[in-house]
Amino acid sequence: MSEILNTPQSGTGLLAIFCDLDEPDRSDFRPWLGEDMFPARMTIGFNACASYDLIAGDGQQFVTLYEMPSLGHLYGEPYQALRRTRSPRDAAYHEKFRNPDRCTLAWAGPELSSAGGNIQSLAPLIQIDRFDLKEGDVQTFNIWFVTKYLPLIAQQAEAIRVRRYLSMEGSVAHMVLHEFTDLTHVGDDGFGNLGDLPTRCQSGRYQQMISS
Repeated sequence: MSEILNTPQSGTGLLAIFCDLDEPDRSDFRPWLGEDMFPARMTIGFNACASYDLIAGDGQQFVTLYEMPSLGHLYGEPYQALRRTRSPRDAAYHEKFRNPDRCTLAWAGPELSSAGGNIQSLAPLIQIDRFDLKEGDVQTFNIWFVTKYLPLIAQQAEAIRVRRYLSMEGSVAHMVLHEFTDLTHVGDDGFGNLGDLPTRCQSGRYQQMISS
């Protein structure tokens, strides 16, 4: 069972990198992340890293998530130093990305989290909803999300976490991250249905392939 919490359980910053890859470029994608990208970022204080394959819905084939204590970690010197001194492998792989969307995201509470909180890793299955809202719909959506949607999802045992983020950089302004362990009941009783107000909405379900 999950509960609605007014404090974040895994920091307030999230970097989400969506991309497609041509078939010949896929075999080394996860080794590159696991050997180069994840260790370097964990060393400078990131909380967790994980990469996923799209299994249903809309969006790019792959998404890689990086959790951090705050969004400021993406703009501070330790992370910027990593970006300035990319290895040849790193620089080459970024050039292989197709349809990339790099989203820097700040937590917007409350969140739905497993009872007891203190979750240390990203879940094996996720749903990501990316969308915009018309100016006149923002407050209505915010109230509905906190007072109706989160309490509804809290009743579903499969839900680990539901977190909402606002974009500082990225193609759309809002992102909701659902994390769960079981697909059996996902889609029942309103799970992942954010209503009719979101515009430019992309909703995709992803399975974890590698993590830090």
